[in-house]
Amino acid sequence: MLGVVLLDNKDVSGAQAELKRALELDHSNADAVIKLGQAQVAAGAVDQAISTYQDYVKRNPRDVRFQILLGELYETKKDWTKANDAYRAALAVQPDNPSAANNLAYVMLQQDSNVDQALSMAEIARRNAPESPNTADTLGFAYYKKGAYKSAIDLFKEALKLNKANPEEPIYYYHLGLAYKKTDQPALAKQQFEKALKINPGFSNADDARKFLAE
Repeated sequence: MLGVVLLDNKDVSGAQAELKRALELDHSNADAVIKLGQAQVAAGAVDQAISTYQDYVKRNPRDVRFQILLGELYETKKDWTKANDAYRAALAVQPDNPSAANNLAYVMLQQDSNVDQALSMAEIARRNAPESPNTADTLGFAYYKKGAYKSAIDLFKEALKLNKANPEEPIYYYHLGLAYKKTDQPALAKQQFEKALKINPGFSNADDARKFLAE
């Protein structure tokens, strides 16, 4: 609990020390492992966080939370192959897990790898988590990749509507901008790209957004 409080107060070094001490006393404390990984990411040590989660997975291979967390960390490194493997490992244990299905679909779409299978995965995730903005966005991105731009626009708008917990999510605006661009609505596309960059000038697709604005 002390480690969590320190992490919440941005004392990343202190949080890591206390969370490691907690795990020395009880190495099966999954929550402490999750928080330690978060503290390591906050310190810029993504590879260290990956190692922390990998060690836990070796001892607890059926805890799909950690395969999903690993996949998300690999995504931050744009290591799509390892992210793909992590999500598939989670689905091997829990085939109906909406987070794993959604994230795997998104990774496949990023790679332009088997868009039809990615669409199927995204539909499964959407059915199992209809209130999730992420599943709406991923399914919209799948429709975008299939060229169904009007359907994609509807889903990107739905993602923004559902995203109450974290309304300032640039990727949803970016995706909506892409779909507007494809449907010859440059003014609306421009608005979305500008909104995404205003929220976070360094988000993952920021360079592409700037390129589209320059066009």
